[in-house]
Amino acid sequence: MATITQSVSTAIELQDRNQVGGRLTKHTGDPTPPENSDAVLQASLAADAEVPDGGYGWVIISACAVVAWWFTGTSYCWGVLQAALVKEGVSTSSTLAFIGSLAPACISFLGVINANVIRRLGTRISALLGIFLLGLGQVLSGFTTKNVGGLFATAGVLFGLGLR
Repeated sequence: MATITQSVSTAIELQDRNQVGGRLTKHTGDPTPPENSDAVLQASLAADAEVPDGGYGWVIISACAVVAWWFTGTSYCWGVLQAALVKEGVSTSSTLAFIGSLAPACISFLGVINANVIRRLGTRISALLGIFLLGLGQVLSGFTTKNVGGLFATAGVLFGLGLR
């Protein structure tokens, strides 16, 4: 009885960045492509040559960074608030930990709903709605620091809906 063996190669060979069509080209910094490239490559090189260098895009990036820092920081610093609420005798540490973990958990279990909201309302209105709910949840939770149900509804659910 004869056995047949077959070898499978998983090697991947990469071409040199400066090699086009089997020949080496010298990069001169000129955005004009070699003569044998297609129209898509030419359009890509032309678009790369016209990259903006700042302006209003940095304002958008800065605003996004502040918003991301704000909602990430406020949702994950619940332990500091929880220690003060336990010290005040509002509830047990495990109950307050559930309230604090509810808001970040909304990011996961409301993901499909979030996608539908963005699809229907658009990204700008969805972001503004989320920030409004974040702020409303935080402000209202300041008035319910002695009530576990109020904290559950405001710091847990309402704030979590803003994080979604």
